[in-house]
Amino acid sequence: MDGKNGYNKREGIPKEASTIRTNFHSHTTRCQHATGRDEQYVTAAIAAGYAQLGMSDHGPWPYGDGYVSGIRMRLDEFPGYLASARALKEKYREQIAIYVGLESEYYPAYSGWLAEQAEAERLDFLILGSHFDRPDEDIYFGGITQPHQLYRYARHTILGLRSGLYCCLAHPDLFMLNYPAFDEDCAVISRDIAQAARDLGIPLEYNLSGLYPQSWRRGPGYPAAGFWQIAAQEGASAIIGLDAHDPGRYADTHLYDQAVRDLAQLGINRVDSLVPCRMGKRLAV
Repeated sequence: MDGKNGYNKREGIPKEASTIRTNFHSHTTRCQHATGRDEQYVTAAIAAGYAQLGMSDHGPWPYGDGYVSGIRMRLDEFPGYLASARALKEKYREQIAIYVGLESEYYPAYSGWLAEQAEAERLDFLILGSHFDRPDEDIYFGGITQPHQLYRYARHTILGLRSGLYCCLAHPDLFMLNYPAFDEDCAVISRDIAQAARDLGIPLEYNLSGLYPQSWRRGPGYPAAGFWQIAAQEGASAIIGLDAHDPGRYADTHLYDQAVRDLAQLGINRVDSLVPCRMGKRLAV
């Protein structure tokens, strides 16, 4: 192995899962709710001993009705995002493996456009961030409080998984941010999501951002124990994600290492990398 982080630069092969840290969920200020320069995320990851870093800011959409989102990069910022990420990839190639992707929702009207962008720009990976099911962002799935909303989240998220576009499902237990308690309905949709991800070969993200204080949270939050117990029962796989909106999150290595132990205790197979992107089988949706 070459390099202090255990990354073999010649072959692109990481060490065993138990000995390295990787993160494929990392944002930039273009999403309008992150802090820090792009390069600070990279240097923070290197300092914390990460072997692989996937840059995955909230992807833009080609809105045709003048809608302006307040939680993602603008379309005209996309080229600059790619240029910055690729420049950092080259600059730090001897210290860390950097991959370039996006976190995007599943919007059927724009899925063709997203697939075209991923191919044209040679993106390394896409992760499904199922925050909304409509481009106008009318219902945030992290804010739901009613059972019927849980089922709406699950139905749409499974359609996204089946689209074949994505390599991973970010924060699959997002619905627990404000839902009062993990109940029978939560168990039903958790099983549906875990089974779909397992059958499609798509890892679920064990998202660490929910371990930090969130002023808007009124529910138990995530990672949600009930969800992950069901994921373990159903044989789903997982990847740990920081969902970093601040470079400082990389320094909290104790949270990452605890997540490794948590998943091992649950008996969940842990995936280290999303590259090469093993997209789910494309199914009719």
